[in-house]
Amino acid sequence: MNYRISQPNEQVRAAIKELSTVPLHEKDQLRCEMKLDHVFNSYYEPPIDFMPTYKFDINTDNYDTSEKFRTPSWTDRVLYRPKRAKVLSDNQNELETIQTIRYACANDIKFSDHRPVSGLYLVVIKYECDEKRSSRIREELIREFDRLENDSIPTIEVDPRPPEIKFTHIRYLDKPNYILKIKNIGECPCICTISPSSLSPSFHYLTFNPNAPYTINPKQEQHVNISFNAKTSVKSISEILILHVENGADTFITLDITFDKGPFGLALEDYPPTYYDNENHKYIYSIEKKSSSEHILEMINDPPILYIALIDCLKERNDLDFLKIFNNETQDALDLIPLRDQIYENNYNFSNYSTAELFMILLHLLQSLPEPLISFAIQDKIFSNPRENLSRQDDMTKAVSIVIEQLNAKQRNLFFRLLLLFKKEKTDPQSRDIPNVCIDILALSILHDHLDGNQRRAVILAYLNEEKKH
Repeated sequence: MNYRISQPNEQVRAAIKELSTVPLHEKDQLRCEMKLDHVFNSYYEPPIDFMPTYKFDINTDNYDTSEKFRTPSWTDRVLYRPKRAKVLSDNQNELETIQTIRYACANDIKFSDHRPVSGLYLVVIKYECDEKRSSRIREELIREFDRLENDSIPTIEVDPRPPEIKFTHIRYLDKPNYILKIKNIGECPCICTISPSSLSPSFHYLTFNPNAPYTINPKQEQHVNISFNAKTSVKSISEILILHVENGADTFITLDITFDKGPFGLALEDYPPTYYDNENHKYIYSIEKKSSSEHILEMINDPPILYIALIDCLKERNDLDFLKIFNNETQDALDLIPLRDQIYENNYNFSNYSTAELFMILLHLLQSLPEPLISFAIQDKIFSNPRENLSRQDDMTKAVSIVIEQLNAKQRNLFFRLLLLFKKEKTDPQSRDIPNVCIDILALSILHDHLDGNQRRAVILAYLNEEKKH
């Protein structure tokens, strides 16, 4: 209701402060209108013994302090109308059918600018109740309500049952998939989503086709293809996914993945030793037990032989063209699985593979390193200057020396081999630099996604420019 107290705001607030609200009752607009029979004829209200219920600052006991500074009032009321009343006097009624037990407001509920008002009444029922008939009607109503409630609860059935996603011995670049069938066996449409049971570091590796949410009509089915993109260095994953049904019962899906990561995701120090035949001046690519000949040397400062084999093979090619390699048509036509499987078998004869395949598998090896070749700590050290200075060429030239100092021998060796390989790239004679898209991809392989695009590009260009001076 919008009835207020017809007194100046200051007087009302002063009376409330003194806990003297009786005078305010006489100025309450609703009671005045009811006494004049202008509104709510035959309705009654118990005496008000609580403070005005409007308007409060939310979550406080303070009356309105906003610019409008509204006058406190009883805007929340409970009126009732008995079927009949016995008049005792001109100003008082004894209600035969309704007696007030309590009329109060809830002062502890403060999330609104109103205070809720409630009334508790004793109501006298004139007619005798037929208990048997009442019980029968009550039971029928309960059964009907239960039926309606059950019909309104979404119910699904999943296949396979129980749903268990098990991907075992997954290799890098594998994309195993699992088909989940969701059938609506209820009487109403249902809305389903799939989410991790907790903050999952691996949930983003999963792909759902089609994407959730799924709206499924009664008796209809939804097939969901769940696939996993195996580009992670973790050893295993064991989690619970939740197939959530809005207003219905959830279903739990177990997810267990084990990996055979092979050389992908290994740190450079975790590879087998690299050997060099000093007599024949060539690296030894076989991982079989090395001869004890004095001509066979362990190259502790050289990168893993797998990297050397790929880079040496690419250096012999005359078609190392990044524009062509990163062309969408070329990328779509690549099938890296045979080359990946050969690497898993430690066979480093790559002569039968295209330049694009060799270069992309090299990038995958770099991108799967637990930490970038240029570590996060080194990157932070390079870019410790204010952001506005990062694009200056002289600053980036200084960054070259920082990296050279910070990399260990094995990392530095691999880094310069990569620079020489990038330098060999076939480009348009009219172009000075490798196109930006190629720079971005190369930078992500060496720096990972730790810096922004401009920073990554500046780093790579600076190193390439330094390398060209030598």
